[in-house]
Amino acid sequence: MASHPPESIPEETYADLVQATLAALAKKGYANLRVRDIDAESNKSRQLINHYFSGKDELVTETLSVLIEAVKEELDSSSHGDPTKKLNEEIDRALLGTQEDDEEFWTTTAALYELQSQAQHNPHHREMFNEFLDLQVNHFSTIIQEGINQGVFDEVDPDRMANAIDDLIVGATIKKIHLGRDDAPLETREMIDELVMSKLDPR
Repeated sequence: MASHPPESIPEETYADLVQATLAALAKKGYANLRVRDIDAESNKSRQLINHYFSGKDELVTETLSVLIEAVKEELDSSSHGDPTKKLNEEIDRALLGTQEDDEEFWTTTAALYELQSQAQHNPHHREMFNEFLDLQVNHFSTIIQEGINQGVFDEVDPDRMANAIDDLIVGATIKKIHLGRDDAPLETREMIDELVMSKLDPR
């Protein structure tokens, strides 16, 4: 995960606190999260956390910024070439976490969705999550448009299809994280093949 610490925070300390915040969020949820919960997941002392951050809210916001920046870098570095291969790879990345360790992916995803569920109460977080959503949807839409331009995909509305893909991913992720439906991501992947990829096939 990419991280860009402020100059006042050592990089190792910053990375540790971000990872500890993610782990604590995934376990405790945002409403019940306390600095001591982050401290329990960290190699650093609570005094050190309080030295660099004014409280859990500032640290959570900083962690959310790191996650969004990491997604930006992943999307910017995604493979180029065959649109079908690229779209499948990006769906698998977002839905199944195929490009990183499975445990780390779901810990990070659980923390993200926990924060997203509370974003209605935090305008700044809501703005950040809307930026995150737009990044993902626009990425899918760009790949689909490339496929249309190359004659690989059928003529469809790329934005509408990208939103459909994202909605399916979000629904499956919520089922797994909030309802314990561990089979949801793979079932949804099959559904995407049936309802989306087949729709894009010009044959």
